[in-house]
Amino acid sequence: MQAWKRGIAILTAGSVKVSPDERFRLVDGYNLEIRDVQTQDAGNYVCQIATLQPLEITHTVEILGK
Repeated sequence: MQAWKRGIAILTAGSVKVSPDERFRLVDGYNLEIRDVQTQDAGNYVCQIATLQPLEITHTVEILGK
């Protein structure tokens, strides 16, 4: 199973969107998309894959301007 997290908040679990924020969605199965990006969306987003030893990759989102 795969999950997207930001801090302690779980955004998605598998193919299910957990976050109540409508701007977040999964595209092509497991790619996280943020629509109508805002400055507070900047930060680290972690993709975690559940295996015998869980794998994580962190993506950093930077907001460069309006």
